[in-house]
Amino acid sequence: MRRFQLSIVVLLLAVPLSHVRAQGTCFKGPIRPGCSGFVLFEASAAAARGGTDRRAPFDVPLSDGTTITSFVHYRDLPGYYSGSLGYVRVVDPRTAIGAVGELGFSNTSDVGNARRFALTGRWRRQVGDWSVDAGAGPLVAQVFAASNACCVERKLAYGGTLETAVLFRGYVGATAGADLINGAGRTSAGVHAGVRVGSYGAVITSAIAAAATGILWWGLARESD
Repeated sequence: MRRFQLSIVVLLLAVPLSHVRAQGTCFKGPIRPGCSGFVLFEASAAAARGGTDRRAPFDVPLSDGTTITSFVHYRDLPGYYSGSLGYVRVVDPRTAIGAVGELGFSNTSDVGNARRFALTGRWRRQVGDWSVDAGAGPLVAQVFAASNACCVERKLAYGGTLETAVLFRGYVGATAGADLINGAGRTSAGVHAGVRVGSYGAVITSAIAAAATGILWWGLARESD
């Protein structure tokens, strides 16, 4: 989680906003005449349904030489948190088209975090103060598979994702989508829905999450001393 948040901060710092404004590219607000395009910085939290839900058995040796069978739970395409960075170019007074990269993670599995990355084409339509987004593209997601050696291991699954979102002035709104992946000898499909914040809303959300994570790590480090 900490590495994910740091990567989002690095991506944001890679976009010099003073240069962006000088070129007529905007970072906030609705599509308007003064903007030739928009840098999109977003944070999302989504719950999911579907996917493949599994319980994997494994043997646990005991001190007396016997073993007992235990289980771990994992699921393909679980709910996740993500950060996105992209650019859309204004093509008419109410429409912008571009691309967005999204990096997400989930910690709902018993065996660790599962990450996902999607690169989607993005279509944005301005309807009054509301931005209506739609996107589609390839998706790479980590899944878990039973291992002959011990327990389970991570593998990569490949597929695609579809999504849509509605945001008020590009700041906050709802998102929903569907995913289909194949990997580790199986195919999984799922749907997700949640909340999305953009522009400075995403900056504030990322800063709060990073501060909370730092406090948590500091507290854990003091307990271990």
